[in-house]
Amino acid sequence: MKRDAWWLIGILGLATLIRVALWLQPLHLPANDEVEYLTVARDLLAGRGWSFYERYHWLRAPLYPLWLAGSLWLAGGNVWLAALPNIVLSVLNVYLIYRLSRAIGDNTGPLVHRLAALTAAILLTHATFAALYMSETLFTTLFSAALWLLLVWRQRGARWPDWRLFVAGGLWGLALLTRSMPLYFTLVAALWIAVVAAGDWRTLLRRPTMLAAGVAFAITALAVVAPWTIRNCLSYRSCILIETGLSYNVWAFNEPREDMATIFRVLENIPDPSERAAYATARGLERLREDPAIMLRKLWPNWMAIWRVKAIQDRFLLEDYRADPPPLLFLAALVFDDLLYGLIAVGGVGALVYAATRGRAPAVLLGLWLAYFIAVSLVTHGEGRYRHFVFCALIPYAARAWLALPALMRRRNRLAMGTALAAAGAAGLSVLLAYHWDYAIQGGARSVWRLSGDLARAAGDLPRATAFYRQALAAQPTPDGYLALGHALRAQGDIAGAIDAYRAAIRSNILYPPSYVYLGDLLREIGELDEARRVYRPQYVREQDLLDLAWRDTLPVAQPLIEVGDGLDFGYLSGFYPAEELAGARARWTGPAARIRVPATARVVRLRVAALRPDAPVAGQICSDGGCQSFTLGVAWRWLIVQLPPATTTAPLREIELRVTPWPAPDGRELGIVVEEVGVQK
Repeated sequence: MKRDAWWLIGILGLATLIRVALWLQPLHLPANDEVEYLTVARDLLAGRGWSFYERYHWLRAPLYPLWLAGSLWLAGGNVWLAALPNIVLSVLNVYLIYRLSRAIGDNTGPLVHRLAALTAAILLTHATFAALYMSETLFTTLFSAALWLLLVWRQRGARWPDWRLFVAGGLWGLALLTRSMPLYFTLVAALWIAVVAAGDWRTLLRRPTMLAAGVAFAITALAVVAPWTIRNCLSYRSCILIETGLSYNVWAFNEPREDMATIFRVLENIPDPSERAAYATARGLERLREDPAIMLRKLWPNWMAIWRVKAIQDRFLLEDYRADPPPLLFLAALVFDDLLYGLIAVGGVGALVYAATRGRAPAVLLGLWLAYFIAVSLVTHGEGRYRHFVFCALIPYAARAWLALPALMRRRNRLAMGTALAAAGAAGLSVLLAYHWDYAIQGGARSVWRLSGDLARAAGDLPRATAFYRQALAAQPTPDGYLALGHALRAQGDIAGAIDAYRAAIRSNILYPPSYVYLGDLLREIGELDEARRVYRPQYVREQDLLDLAWRDTLPVAQPLIEVGDGLDFGYLSGFYPAEELAGARARWTGPAARIRVPATARVVRLRVAALRPDAPVAGQICSDGGCQSFTLGVAWRWLIVQLPPATTTAPLREIELRVTPWPAPDGRELGIVVEEVGVQK
C-alpha cells in the first residue's frame, strides 16, 4: 500500500477516535435546531408525517429529519445510538476534504492533501457536530461530494456528456433538500460548468450549445427537489419550493417592531406554511419600506457574525448547558477550534483569492461560493455555525497557504498577491474583532485552575485543591466551580463551608439541577431533614432531573426504611417517576425497570406496592445479585416480602431491581407499579 494511503488511514482513524470520544460523554441536552429535528423525526416514525410544521413558525427542508428518523429507527429509538450514522458522515467529510484537495489539481504535493484532511479531522467544530442532531454534517457531505465530482469532471477533461455531472447534480439536489442556501447558487454553478466545458468565456459565446452541460446539471438538481415541491403544492394553498426559512428571516431579522416571542406566536397561529410564509414576507418587506436603511445597519453586525466563534449551546456536548465544559476540553477548543478556525479563515481566504485572481477554475467556483455565502449572510443574518457551509472551500486552500506561502512570496504576480493579502488581512482582522475575548480569557483561566485543583485532589492534597478551586472562582464564578469547591470542603470535613459553597452554586444559577442534588444529600446526611426536603423541591428544576442525577452522582447513607415520595428518597431510587398522591398514599410509579438501593446487610426486603393500572393484575420480577423472584400484583396495596441472598459486595449499599411489563399511560409515560415504602431486615 502506498505511503499516502497509510497516512490517510491514520488521519481517518484519528478523526474517528476524536468523534467517538466526544460521543461517549453522557447524552447532551438538545440545543438549538436539535429540538425541532428530533420532534419531527419522532413524528415521522410515529406516522404523524410533517404535522409538526402545521404549528411551527417555518417549514423546514425535509432530508435531515428523514435521515434522523432513519437513524432513530436503526437505533431502536435510542437517541444516543442514533448519532452514530452522523459520526460516520463526519469521518467521510474528512475523506471528502482530502479528495477535494486532490481534485483542485494545482500540482501541489501529497503533504498539502494530508494537511487538509488532518485539519478537518482535528477541527473541533466538525468533531462536535458529528454527535449533534443538526443538519450541517449531512449537508457538508452532500455538498462536498457534489463539488468534488465537479472538480474531478473538470480534471478528467470536462467532457460532455459525462455521468459525473448528473451524479453531482443529484447530490446537489439532495444538499438543497437538506439546507436550501445554495439554491440560487445553482445557476452560478451551472454557468461555471458551461464555461469549463467550453474552455473559456469567449468560446462559450461562440458555442452556446455548451450551456447544455450546465443546464443538465441544474435540471438534475431540480429534478431531485421536484417531488418535495410537488408534495408541498398538493398539501398547501400555494407552492413551496423547499422551505420557508427565508420568509421568516425577512421578518425576524429586519428590526421588527415585535419581539421574537410575538413573532413566533403570530406565525404559529397560521396553520398553512405557505400562508405563514407569505404573511412573514409581507411584514418584513413592510418594515423595510418604512426604513430602507435597515439593510445598511445590518451589514456590519452580520459581517461580524460570519467570522465569530460563537459561545452558544452547540459549542460543547454537555448534559446541561449551564455546566462548565471539562477543563481539558475547553482548553483544547481554544486551540483546535478558535485558533485553528482563525488560521483556516486567514489562510483559506488568502489562497483562494490568490488562485481565483489568477483564473484557476476550481478557485473561481469555490471563491464564488464563498462570496455567495457571505452575501446571503449579510442580507439575511449571520450565524457562527454556518461556517460549516464554507469549510469545504476554505480548508483545502488554507493547507496550500500554510505550506506554499514562502514560494508564493517569491513570485512576482503582484496583483494576485496584493489582492490575496488584502483579503486575508480583512478575514484575520474580522476574526480578531469578532472574537469573544472575555469568554476565552476567563474560561481559560477558570479551566487551568480547575484542572490544577482536580489534579491536586486526585493526589490527595485537599487543601491545595481547595485553594486552586477558589482561584478558579475568582477567574469566573460558575455553579460547577462552587460545586467543586464544596466537594473538596466536604471531603475535608468542613460541612459548613461545603453547605455555603453548594448554596452559592444555587444562587449563581437557580436552574442548575446538580446544585440541589448535592446540597440536599449533604443536609440529609447531617440530619437537617426538613431543610433537605425543601432543597429537593426547587421551584425551577424538574423533580425527574433530580431523581436521575441523585442516583448517578450521589451515594446516600444506608437506611433501613425508605418512605418513597416523602422528599428524602433521592439517590435511593432509579427508574421512578415524580411523586404523586396515589390511592391515599404519597408514592411513585416505576417504569418498566426500577432499581432501589438498600443496605448491603439486608436479608429481607419489604415493599408496600400496588398495580394501580386498568390491566391489573400485573406480573413482574424482583431481582438481586443475579437471582429473581416472580410476583403478581392487583390494584390493592400489599406487602411484597423478598428474601435476599448474602451480599457479594463490601459496599454499604446493594441494589434490587423491579421488572414489570409497562402500561402506556395517556400522558406518554410507561408505567410499571406503584411503590410507597421500602423497609429491610438484617
